[in-house]
Amino acid sequence: MPYFEMSLENNREYVYQNDSSVVESDLGMWMIVFLDVDWGDQIKKAEALLGEEELPQSGLGFIKGMDYGQRVAAWYRELKSSLSPQHPLLKLLVEQQLRNRLCCAFYPEEPWKLRKEELAYLQVLDGTDAEYEDVSISPVFLRQWLNDVIKIFTQLQTCQNQLAPLLDEVMGREQDNQGSILHAYFTLQRQNLLYRNLVEISYQALSPRFYISRNHKIYRYDGGTDTVPAKEKLEGHTYMATDQLAALTVWEFEMLCANEIPLRRCAYCGRYFRPYSVVNCYCDRVVEGTNGKTCKQVGATSKHQQAVNQDEAKKLYRKVCNRIQTAAQRRKKQYPNIMRRYNEVQLYGKELMEQVEAGTITFAEFQEKFDRSTAELLGIK
Repeated sequence: MPYFEMSLENNREYVYQNDSSVVESDLGMWMIVFLDVDWGDQIKKAEALLGEEELPQSGLGFIKGMDYGQRVAAWYRELKSSLSPQHPLLKLLVEQQLRNRLCCAFYPEEPWKLRKEELAYLQVLDGTDAEYEDVSISPVFLRQWLNDVIKIFTQLQTCQNQLAPLLDEVMGREQDNQGSILHAYFTLQRQNLLYRNLVEISYQALSPRFYISRNHKIYRYDGGTDTVPAKEKLEGHTYMATDQLAALTVWEFEMLCANEIPLRRCAYCGRYFRPYSVVNCYCDRVVEGTNGKTCKQVGATSKHQQAVNQDEAKKLYRKVCNRIQTAAQRRKKQYPNIMRRYNEVQLYGKELMEQVEAGTITFAEFQEKFDRSTAELLGIK
């Protein structure tokens, strides 16, 4: 069974878990989390353990080997606590793929046939067995496992290094008003042969599967007497299954472009986030040393945010004025005083823009006050 299965539909992510549950989030959340992880740092930590001097396999050296096993277990538990909570795909990576690679290091041909000592060490990894002194695992297996982990992290780091500049290229145009995301993606596909090769290789690693779910639980027929519930709401989604997390990441990049879902770099911390308005420049990550304040809270009063608010307010002002001017011109005979009312609306909009420039109201407040229906602004039916 593949380690990773995810569906990207309805602008949402659906990640299939091992307990048949489905974790749902906004499309793009995995890309954001993936780019946030410092894979290079994770590689260094694993290499530091791997680079420790070779340990003897008998006598007093075996006790040292047990100490080495403790250090490896501590490293894994730290990895688990730092990565697993960030996204369900990272949880599957750490707690399933990496953990199972250790089982394969014990028994490459039959990883499910573990001895008592090896099962006990897995409990040590999970933090469920405090009596490590009774567990004896050869460092040879652990070093082989660390080598496998480093290979996986290196693949993810390579994917990150490949996708980050491509995301900047595609999403940067939307942010700078240089064209749509889809147009930028088309240019990327046409001009970048390396990217086309990356997509082709990634898609070869993906296998589509269709699942029925209800209440975020995959409904699977197991040959028993259970029947499909007739009155409950069912959902059907096509999942992509793979053992290569990098391939799934490339697929999400493609789907973000296809659906023109913008990701934007936070103007404060520089990391990607999914904005929910054209003026949203800051993410919700907590800034260190600010007593829990987020980038959005810290940057709300910045000159950059005020400049963005002003630009968007001017655009909306022109759009609304053009709309109501057209309506006023068409109804001058029906409403003789309508042009005077139009001039009043213009003045009202300018007063609101001055408040935006002064920072006394936000763009959202300006939009709420000024972007109303034509009939409401002109006082007509």
